[in-house]
Amino acid sequence: MAHTNTKALHDATNWYVQLTSGTATEQDRQAWKAWLNADHSNKLAWQQVEEVTNCFMGLNAKTSIAVLNRTYASSVSTGRRQVLKNLSLLFAFSSAGWLTYREKPWYHFMADYSTAKGEVQTFRLDDGTKLVLNTDTKVSIHFDEQTRKVRLLQGEVYVETAEETNPVYRPFIVQTMHGTVTALGTRFSTRIYKNRSCVNVFEHAVEVRPIDGLGDKVVVNAGEEVKFTSMLFQQKMLFDMSAADAWTKGFIIIDNMPLAKVIDELSRYRHGVVRCDPAIADLEISGALPITDVDAALLSIAKTLSIRIESFTPYMVMLKPV
Repeated sequence: MAHTNTKALHDATNWYVQLTSGTATEQDRQAWKAWLNADHSNKLAWQQVEEVTNCFMGLNAKTSIAVLNRTYASSVSTGRRQVLKNLSLLFAFSSAGWLTYREKPWYHFMADYSTAKGEVQTFRLDDGTKLVLNTDTKVSIHFDEQTRKVRLLQGEVYVETAEETNPVYRPFIVQTMHGTVTALGTRFSTRIYKNRSCVNVFEHAVEVRPIDGLGDKVVVNAGEEVKFTSMLFQQKMLFDMSAADAWTKGFIIIDNMPLAKVIDELSRYRHGVVRCDPAIADLEISGALPITDVDAALLSIAKTLSIRIESFTPYMVMLKPV
């Protein structure tokens, strides 16, 4: 672990308490970023605090944060001293290795790029890498002298990696709560589901490592996808490359897909609730549907399957048999 001065570590811990207190503001976030970028030792200190909190393996994320914040809620000064004490104790164990602490509260707060529900946006990183964020997606970016890392906090991201121009090669990594995806000169997408992550590779290959997988890894080649949890990865499968990235162009392609699953996909792009009656849930449909106008897509589905749409409010829609 790199040497970090005591003041920077103390400041980093204070920022940790503030950002996880539940009372942090946008001004606090900007001030934290200014502090972080003001000195290299501040970045090292923040990384150490992150590594320490990563050691809460086996504990529920929200419970772990609550333990650290309990005294802070009753007394700011006492709470800060208690957190410093807890972190000092944990530093003794952090050098043995670390696991990603899932659902870090500040991760969502410090997202560098994000999209709203129904929004798809394209971004260029400092190295020229292209990121396309799908609906309701958040990512944070961390580039240093060793790695180029994108943390996918929620949602789905499509990546076209740029050629590394740094004198010392830095691997390009997408990290989720379940593990890491290292690009091997490639185009790929990564999506977080409720209890797993999924990688689709469109060009070249990636290396996938589950975060708790005890060193297990798998190389996923173009045309293959793999789903993985924090412990293991499933068997690789082939996928339809032309359909898998269609969302980057504004639509989804479906092929004999049950209506219930189609509705689940479209619901990702529309505020409110969209459901279908169980009586028609298994009806299959094929075609291309716009994600930029979900209501138009629903009308097209209703016409194709000869079903009806009931709108109770603009935010509650039900598809039913005629």
